[in-house]
Amino acid sequence: MVAAVSPVEISYDLSKYAQLDSEWKAQPGLYLDKYFTRHFYASTAAPKRKHGEIEASQTAEPHGSAAAAAADGSAAAKEWQYVLMSPNKLCVTGISEHHPLLLRQPSASSSSLAEQEPDTTATAAVARVVYADAVRNSVIKGKGKKQSLRVMPETKICTVHTRGGSEYVVRAAVRGVLVEWNARLEDAPHLVLSCPELAFVAIVKPAADDDAKILSECVDCVM
Repeated sequence: MVAAVSPVEISYDLSKYAQLDSEWKAQPGLYLDKYFTRHFYASTAAPKRKHGEIEASQTAEPHGSAAAAAADGSAAAKEWQYVLMSPNKLCVTGISEHHPLLLRQPSASSSSLAEQEPDTTATAAVARVVYADAVRNSVIKGKGKKQSLRVMPETKICTVHTRGGSEYVVRAAVRGVLVEWNARLEDAPHLVLSCPELAFVAIVKPAADDDAKILSECVDCVM
């Protein structure tokens, strides 16, 4: 007869490993810098283009506050967007922490990427996010997304409306074709402030392969 073997209870002290992810918990978006290069685009007055060059630019008029910011050169006043470029050149754009909408709000204390209920203090300013009709009606399919909407850096992707009546236009930031837009923001606009990691606005496949051409209207840091 084989003697019964009593199960062995093993306990692990995980506290000594807590510091390994402490930095990530403090800054959930920090991991992005390991896989993406981070750049910035200032939403300012749209330059004139030849007729038909910007398919969505009929709605790309300069927003008043952004144009004024460009005139006075104030970095804090400009509507800064981030542009995260992956190794395969795809560019993810969204509202930067330097954007006036985020600068006016308390820092969101989120320790995970999980979607959270809106915080009434940090997210009360955002009423809705409305994507441009050209974006909503775009056909995103096919190899290389050749049928997708072509965009220029100044092409309007969406507008963020605040409860105070202000409007902030978010643009494509790079030239290329639209491969994805974040429809979640229309249903959960609070993510813009409560969980920026989930609040990207769009993903664009650049028209060029050269980094300098792709990021021709972007900067590496906000002065």
